[in-house]
Amino acid sequence: MHPGHVRANGDIITSQAVGRCVDGQRHMLCTQWKVRTMRTPENVIYTDNGYGPVSKLAGTACTIGIQSFISNASFDNGTCKLELDWPLQSALNHKDIVPAKEGGKRKILVALGGGTFDTPSWQACSDNLDAFADALVSFVKTNDFDGIDIDWEDTGALTKPGGYDAVAFLSGLTRKLRAGLPAPQYIITHAPQPPYFDASFHGGTYMQVMKQVGTLIDYLNIQYYNNGDFVGTTGSEQAEKVAGTTDSPAFATSIVGLVAQGLPVEKLLVGKPTTPHNAGTGFLPVDEFCSDVVAPLVAKYGANFGGVMGWQLAQSPSSADLEYDWISTVADALSGNAG
Repeated sequence: MHPGHVRANGDIITSQAVGRCVDGQRHMLCTQWKVRTMRTPENVIYTDNGYGPVSKLAGTACTIGIQSFISNASFDNGTCKLELDWPLQSALNHKDIVPAKEGGKRKILVALGGGTFDTPSWQACSDNLDAFADALVSFVKTNDFDGIDIDWEDTGALTKPGGYDAVAFLSGLTRKLRAGLPAPQYIITHAPQPPYFDASFHGGTYMQVMKQVGTLIDYLNIQYYNNGDFVGTTGSEQAEKVAGTTDSPAFATSIVGLVAQGLPVEKLLVGKPTTPHNAGTGFLPVDEFCSDVVAPLVAKYGANFGGVMGWQLAQSPSSADLEYDWISTVADALSGNAG
């Protein structure tokens, strides 16, 4: 057996090169990865609510839990200080990380970024990249996380010239994190929004990132919400713009569209809000989401489909009610049993 990356669900991606991948197409990235046929798509859930830390995922079908957020960073004489939001602080104080893994049933990552991480903060991180990456690696290891999710949402850096180079920063950060958090022990994911794959939107930042460091990134938790023109509202619109299974050629930033542009489907996850309270737009009831978006992708790609990401475990940022039914319904759909 070739050495390879162990997925959260225990399957192995080997480093044996394969010449052709899904749908008989040759892809710029997937030629370096061969997926064992017994793999299953990932069922990823974020939490950023003190009532629903990752330890509440015990007993669920979630394969990767992501505890949010490292919400900012500051620098003093070359030393980086990470700032944590309250749900992450609470999870660490209550030692929720290790129990959430249930002895290896799932991986637990920490999320970096989000909406509070503004352009000046990202600029400072870019200017102090070595110190920033070192602090993140140390944080992951010290607190028993299985990796890190980079939730970069700094559209302002793209629309206002004169700032830092987002592609160079995200690529450099990924390289340094992977050097300190080697596979297969650690997982590195990113959570881009769909416009960041569009070449007409400031050059398609994440297509460029994937060309540079795609082999170092395990998964893309793509945020198919809060970007109406790239997502749609109804189930049929999202079948077109999110799944990409209804039109030919497929909508460019849909899953099928991204695969057509060379991204390996094993790395692509459809991210959706679990309730209408967890996003501004883009929500679909879970049964409709699974029938119109997930099921067609499972039918097209089978077990090679990367999976689904849900934002978030709680029904809202302040609710004590948790979305266990969402997780189980998605798990059924990923197994080919939607509806």
